[in-house]
Amino acid sequence: MAKCFVCGVEQVKYRFPCCRERYCSLPCYRAHAAGQCPARPEPEPSHRAKRSRQDEGDNEDNLISEVRLCALRGHTAVRQALRSEAFQDALLALDAAHDRRQALEDLLERDKFFVKFFENAMEAIDFFPKGSKE
Repeated sequence: MAKCFVCGVEQVKYRFPCCRERYCSLPCYRAHAAGQCPARPEPEPSHRAKRSRQDEGDNEDNLISEVRLCALRGHTAVRQALRSEAFQDALLALDAAHDRRQALEDLLERDKFFVKFFENAMEAIDFFPKGSKE
């Protein structure tokens, strides 16, 4: 069995997004993130034209932390939903929508599977305080 890249424990559960090495826990993730990973790739310029998110009101306060992204990646229900072809199509349509906010609201009103995914995603990043999820 593979060992944690940081502490050497044999029960690894996750991979670092930067170097794909395995790690076992949040403390190990934080220790690795605090250092400079030599395998961190240089960002490549995208050949696809991406729409700027600035016009949609996004800023640093609205971005999710790397720690929460790792928690999201490791959440079983989220991973299962992302494997669904119908769900992938819904995400692509959402991304291509002119008014993403309205498209998201429409999707949350009419698609129970997407609502469940959304709840699981919020749970994975500890968005809901314990016991307050409705």
